[in-house]
Amino acid sequence: ISLLCGEELGVMDTMLRKYFQRMVEQKQELYWKYCIPFWQAVAYLMGEPNDPGQLSEEAMDEGQLLKEALENNRVRAAVLIYHIRSWLAYIFGNYEKAAKMTEEKQSITLLPNPHYLTCNYLFIDGLVSFEMVRKTGETKWKTIAQNSLEEIEKHALNPPINSEHKLFLLQAESAYIAGDIEIAQRKYDDAIRSADKNGFVQDQALANERAGHFYSNRSNASLASRYYGQAHSIYLKWGAKRKADHIIQSHR
Repeated sequence: ISLLCGEELGVMDTMLRKYFQRMVEQKQELYWKYCIPFWQAVAYLMGEPNDPGQLSEEAMDEGQLLKEALENNRVRAAVLIYHIRSWLAYIFGNYEKAAKMTEEKQSITLLPNPHYLTCNYLFIDGLVSFEMVRKTGETKWKTIAQNSLEEIEKHALNPPINSEHKLFLLQAESAYIAGDIEIAQRKYDDAIRSADKNGFVQDQALANERAGHFYSNRSNASLASRYYGQAHSIYLKWGAKRKADHIIQSHR
C-alpha cells in the first residue's frame, strides 16, 4: 500500500527489509515471496541494483515468481506482479514492455480487489493504453483506455482523495489524443495539484512528466523544461534517484 500511496522510498526499503527478515525467520515463505516484487521496485527506483530482477541472494527472480503464481492459480498475486512490472516499464518509457504486461494481465479474470488497488490497476492500464493509442491507433488499446477512464470516473466519486488525480491525468491524456489542447493543459495541471494536495507524490511527479511530454511534443521547450524540472525534483523528494536520473538523460 505504501508504494502505491507515495511513501518515501528509503522508509519503505527499511521497512521491507525488516519485515522480510521476520517472515523468513518465521518460515512464512508464501508471504515473503510476494513481498519481493515490491522490494525490487523500491530498490530499482532508488538506483540500487542494475537489474531489478537481481535484488539479493534471497530474492527470487520476478519472472519465476510470476510463473509460479500463474501455475498455482494465485490470481491476485499474478495480477499484482503484472501491475508492478507494467508501471515500472511505463514510467521508464519502455511502452512496448508495459503494453505486453498490460495485455497479459487483461487475459486474467480479475477477482474483486480493494478500492485502492482497483484504482491503481485502472490508472496504469489507462495510461499505457492511451500511449499505445498514440503510437498505434489500434482499436484494442482505444477500448482499454476508454474503459479505464469510465471506471476511474466511477471510483473518483467515492472517495475522491484516492483517485481524483488519476482521473484528471487520464482525462488529460484522452484530451491530448483528441486534439483538445486547452482541456489537456487544464487537466494536466489539475492532476498535479490534486496529487500534491492528497499526498500522492509519485503521481504528482508522473503528472508533471506527462505534461512535459505534452509540451515537448508541441514544440514548447520552455514549458516542457519547467514541467520536467518539477518532475525531477519531486522524484528526488520521493527517493527515486534512478527515475530522476532517467528524466535528465531522456530530456536534455
